[in-house]
Amino acid sequence: MNIYEKNLQALKKFRPDLAKKVESYKSNGKYNTISSNHPDKIPNLIYLPEKLLAYDNNDPLAYVQADLRNKIRLPVLNIFFGFGLGYEILTFLQKFAVQESVLIVFEPEFEPFYVALYTIDLTPVISDSRVKLLIDIPINDVFVNLHAILFMGNLKLFVKAINIIDNSLSLRLSGDYYKKVMSHLKDAVKEVLLHFGNDPWDSLIGIVNTFLNINEIIGWPGIKDLEGIFDGKPGIVVATGPSLNKNIHLLKGLENKAVICAADASLRVMKKNGLKPHLVTSLERVIATSKLFEGLTQEDVKDVYLSACPVIRPETYANFPGERIIVYRNFATFQWLEIEKGTLDIGPSAANMAFKILEFLGCNPIILIGQDLAFGENEVTHASGATFGEKEEQYHTRRQILEVEGNYVPKIKTTDVWYKFMKYYEKDIAGFKGEVINATEGGAKIYGTKIMTFKEAIEKYINEDIDVIDNIKSNLKYPDEAEKEKYKKQSMDKVNEAIQYSENVIERLTYGFNKAVEFINNVIVRYEKEKVIDEEYARKTFDEVQKTLAIFGERKFFEIFMHFVQSYYLTTIIEINGVRNSNNHPRDINFTVVKLLYDMYGVMIKLIEAMKKSLYEMKAKLEEN
Repeated sequence: MNIYEKNLQALKKFRPDLAKKVESYKSNGKYNTISSNHPDKIPNLIYLPEKLLAYDNNDPLAYVQADLRNKIRLPVLNIFFGFGLGYEILTFLQKFAVQESVLIVFEPEFEPFYVALYTIDLTPVISDSRVKLLIDIPINDVFVNLHAILFMGNLKLFVKAINIIDNSLSLRLSGDYYKKVMSHLKDAVKEVLLHFGNDPWDSLIGIVNTFLNINEIIGWPGIKDLEGIFDGKPGIVVATGPSLNKNIHLLKGLENKAVICAADASLRVMKKNGLKPHLVTSLERVIATSKLFEGLTQEDVKDVYLSACPVIRPETYANFPGERIIVYRNFATFQWLEIEKGTLDIGPSAANMAFKILEFLGCNPIILIGQDLAFGENEVTHASGATFGEKEEQYHTRRQILEVEGNYVPKIKTTDVWYKFMKYYEKDIAGFKGEVINATEGGAKIYGTKIMTFKEAIEKYINEDIDVIDNIKSNLKYPDEAEKEKYKKQSMDKVNEAIQYSENVIERLTYGFNKAVEFINNVIVRYEKEKVIDEEYARKTFDEVQKTLAIFGERKFFEIFMHFVQSYYLTTIIEINGVRNSNNHPRDINFTVVKLLYDMYGVMIKLIEAMKKSLYEMKAKLEEN
């Protein structure tokens, strides 16, 4: 069996999609291999049109090994620009890889990889699941792939310790491609970190709201009851962008032909036009969201289900005079409650949430209207009749303005917030097995959607009655009184246990904080004054400071506190890993680590004390009912 056949067999076993591409590929003849000047005639890759080499021709492997030694310290999150002949990836796997390593390989051309398959035994690369081969993928698919990979395991903790290993030939020939990859990498890192929050006190709002909404959670059915009930039936997301004015009238008559799921801000706009959605989503934790439902009557929301995440303010529930469906986000707090309602991987906007609900219900296709994610004519931000007006001030004064590709124009103005919503759509659509139609008739382009007018979408996809409300009503399972009492007792037991555990956590964090103070005073300050270190004392105290980190790996801590504290915890650990990946002296690295942990433990004590207070509020809510 020759090298190519061996590599192809491995591809068929471990990467069948890539194997099919290899078998159907026709070489363009731009790349070949030559023997290097090394005594062993180690192959080198040559770009024939310009006679450019991928590696040092005297010793290709020594060049690669030296380059990796200079770049690798924490070998966890590694991005390779260019495949070459695979020497960089093979060397890394042999000499630097650890169990947690992930190797993300970008190569915009298929030819180098194809040539390498005939030249080098790549089976160690092909068979290793830690290697992500992103060969010849369109630049618009880069963000989605990176976003998915960065959510794997603990990779998010190493986003400030990313190793970039470039093949000089690929970088020279495809520099623009890699610049765009870097831009998508920055966006993916930003979105991953935003997913875990950037302010613990902001996260606490959602947790406090959840605790105050405990009786809503206990008393109403969950989205889990509706999984797949509209399999293959059309669904419509109604967002509140300015283009909604153009086609909202076309919803009339579709009430029983498609599942209509509206973002909370769209409900009043629909009411103004004599329309109702079947489901309305809400997930903003602020009091302003409750204004969206103010003044609505029971008749206004008859047969409309508020499908909200219980992180919303209690006032938002109170202002909605209709029925509810509980929808969890993927937060540890909901796992801790153990009151199963159904969990969705929800993005940052109510419209992103509407998409995920329709996907969960089995809808296909999903049609988007009013999803501009951009300014309309005359800088309007919302459709006519929106609660806070057609020109919301915050989008003009408090947001970063960007330009992106439009659905019908080359460039259109958007904001950093809308851009975030758009990126989540792209991620969600990439994982959706059906078809997504963007019938917004304006706005920013969402990659992965088909663009057509709403009228065209209706004619093509919406043509039969599907008994929407009857199906929803017949599948929802309302908890009976016995079940409610069971969950109230369970919740009370959990809250009492959590209060006791919080006191234990505060005690241990205080110990770690005091040890950090001891290290700073007796090791760092002394070294700064006298340039002297008691190595044994420093090592023991440093170990004691780090021991407290074990708290954050405890399951109970994760379930009760992690969603609240994760933004501060992740920020600190990311900084620590960044420092450990630096060229600094090991002594200075340890000094910085202790200072960072000193700050984190001090803040964590305050955070857990605040959480304990909110647990007492949940206890009071359960007792009052």
